Formats: sequence, C-alpha cells, structure tokens
Amino acid sequence: MAGTSDPLLRIPHLYHFTDVRNLPMIKELDGIYSTAKLKEIGAKFQAGGDEQSLQLDVRSGMDQYVHLCFDLRHPMEIYIKGRDSEATLVYLKVDRAILYQDGVRFSTGVAYAQGVQTFTIEEARDGNMIDYQVLYTFMPWGDPVVKPRRRAAELCEILVPDYVPIKFIKNFPNG
Repeated sequence: MAGTSDPLLRIPHLYHFTDVRNLPMIKELDGIYSTAKLKEIGAKFQAGGDEQSLQLDVRSGMDQYVHLCFDLRHPMEIYIKGRDSEATLVYLKVDRAILYQDGVRFSTGVAYAQGVQTFTIEEARDGNMIDYQVLYTFMPWGDPVVKPRRRAAELCEILVPDYVPIKFIKNFPNG
C-alpha cells in the first residue's frame, strides 16, 4: 500500500509510447489494451514491435500486458522509426496510481528478452530493483559506470495486465 515512505512515490509518472494512428482506437476503447486483448476483439492496431518481437511476446506471455516505461525516450523507439517511416510516436503519460492496480509487474528489461525476469511490483519495490537514482536525478550520463546503468533502467518495464483505463492517461490528446 502507498505510504509516505513508499519508494514508488519517487516515480512521477510512467509512459506508454504508441503510434498516433492508434489514438482514435484508444479513445474508442476507453484505454490502452494489451496486444492479446486487441487480437481477441479483432481490433486493428499499429504494432510497436515487428513480427518477431510480437511472436516473442506471445511465447513469453507478455502479450497479455500493456508495457509502460519510465522515461520519455525508450531505446526501442529507434527501431520502430527505422522499420516504419510512417510511424509518428507519442508518449502517453500514465499516472503512477496504475502501480497499485492488481497484477502489475516489473520486468528487469524488455519483458520478452532472454534472461529478463518479472516480479510483482511489491517484490520490485521491496527488493530495490528500480534504479530511482539514475532515472530521476541528474548524473554524468557519459560516465562509464552511469551510462550502462541508465541504459539498463531505460529498458525496464512496468507490465499492466490487459488494460490501462483512459482515466490513468494524463495527456491524452483532446481527451
């Protein structure tokens, strides 16, 4: 439960990046759905991942989650823009209150990747798995110790089962 000493309160908000072409569907569905749920209801969407990453998500069960990141720049953004010249990404700001919803998990990197582990948000919090320092304080990013820490923290994900209701999205355009 959130308290004054809860380290999760150090997270100002989270982000979900998506193609602007998905915004009308997100509004219509009243939130962001996992790719598994979108496929289940037959919704057409612009996938952030390529076919291989989508298959890896399915095999690992990560297609059951909406993936959130900690920062406005995610390393995967470059790959998406490289694959799809029509892609225009927008970062939707998600209220940190989503962390307290049932079933939310933390992954130690891109969730489908080999060797990445997922934990309940409580395990991540209690195990000090979120690198708040490198995410939320100024550090010398070029430092050979700080740079890999920053990269690792940027790859971590918050995984929300099935659906992020639009009420948690703080910057939905015309919303």
